[in-house]
Amino acid sequence: MYRLWHLRNEVNRHQAVRLWLSSLPADSSLLDAGAGIQYYKKYATHLRYTSQDFGEYKGGDYFGSRSSPTWDSTRCDFICDITSIPVPNGSFDAVLCTEVFEHLPDPQLALSELARVLKPGGSMFLTAPFRSLYHQTPYYFYSGFSRYWYYHFAQLHGLCIQSLEPNGSYFSDIAQELDRILKIIHPFQIILLSPLIFLLIVYLFLLEYLIRVEAPESCWGYHVVLVKLV
Repeated sequence: MYRLWHLRNEVNRHQAVRLWLSSLPADSSLLDAGAGIQYYKKYATHLRYTSQDFGEYKGGDYFGSRSSPTWDSTRCDFICDITSIPVPNGSFDAVLCTEVFEHLPDPQLALSELARVLKPGGSMFLTAPFRSLYHQTPYYFYSGFSRYWYYHFAQLHGLCIQSLEPNGSYFSDIAQELDRILKIIHPFQIILLSPLIFLLIVYLFLLEYLIRVEAPESCWGYHVVLVKLV
C-alpha cells in the first residue's frame, strides 16, 4: 500500500505512479493520457513514451489555496479529445491517466477509449479524487469517484482490477484541510490559530495510528491498476 501520513495527497500518488512506471518492462509503449505538462515523462525514460492532452487549459485558477502556474499542455504528442485518440486498437502496452477523470464531461467514455488503445493483457494505472475542491476550472465536472465506480465500469469495458488502494484516510483528509486553513487566512489569524490546528492534526494522527479509532471509509482518492482481458 502506497500510504504515508502527511498533509499533501500528491506525495503518495507520485510515489505510486513512479513505482508502477518502474515495474513496466523496458521499451514498453506507454500512453500518458491527459498528460498536461508531462510531469511523469522523466520517470518513463526506459519506455516509449507518448503523451496526450486536449490542450485547452492554460492555468491561473485557484485550487483551494494554491494558484496554478501557467500550464502549457500543447507540447503533448497528441492534442485531441481523450475520448477520440487517433491511434489503432491495441496500440499501447500500458496507459497512465492520473487526476484527469474529474475534468471530463464523460469519464466513462474516456475509460472505454483508454481500454480500446490498450493491448490485451496490458496494464492501466488510474487515479482520480474521491473528494476534491474546485481546480483547473472551468474544466472541472466531478468532485470524486468511489471504488464502486471503478469496479462497475472496468467490467463493462473488458478490464480487470488488479489492485485498488486508497490514498490517505478519513483522518489525513481532515488534517490536510485543517492545514489548508493556515494558507487562506490573514497572517494575524495564523499566529492565533497555528497552535490549535497543530494540536488537532496531532490528535488526528493519534486517533488513526495509536488509538486506532475506526473511521468512515474516506480518502483523497484511489490508485487503481487495471489489466485488459485477453
